[in-house]
Amino acid sequence: MKNKKFLLVVMIALMAMLLTACGSEPAQTPDNAPVAEADYSGSVTDWMYEPESEDELTALLVTIDRTPYGSAGSSLQQVNSAVSLMKLAMDESGNAEETVKTYLEGMNDTQRDFFSFQWEHVQKTADALMDGSLDAAILEDAGDTDFDLKAVDSEKVKTLTETVTNLLRDAGVTDEWKNHTDLEPFSSAGA
Repeated sequence: MKNKKFLLVVMIALMAMLLTACGSEPAQTPDNAPVAEADYSGSVTDWMYEPESEDELTALLVTIDRTPYGSAGSSLQQVNSAVSLMKLAMDESGNAEETVKTYLEGMNDTQRDFFSFQWEHVQKTADALMDGSLDAAILEDAGDTDFDLKAVDSEKVKTLTETVTNLLRDAGVTDEWKNHTDLEPFSSAGA
């Protein structure tokens, strides 16, 4: 009986050591992708990517990346960015995914993490326009009167968003911005 108790105590001790060892290992991202190291020191302009050239599709990404929060008129600029996102998703050239890849490859870790924040919030605005919870009349105020919201295929928008999310995750983006709600613009956007 003493031997059984002794073995039980030894097994419990070994299990405790194994659990402690397992818990101390760093978390791995999918497919062992590197974890991005976002550094939110400096100004918000340091967090935005400045591409060397801007074709039409890259210009749409730049608009999304430059969306302000918490300032006067920012809601209209958010609508402009949502329109840019929907235009990118509806692009017929077949180059949207490659343009996004190239755009993200040019960024540092902080810029990619910040772009993840921008994309998520612009996506919410696009969704609100598409489902009618945001009145489409705001398109006129934002200067997007000619944009045909009815021509937008929500499945294409969803597919593009999934592609962008996967590209960001493959680059090691973990949405570090969510840990900085004390900083503008994260606090203004209701992060």
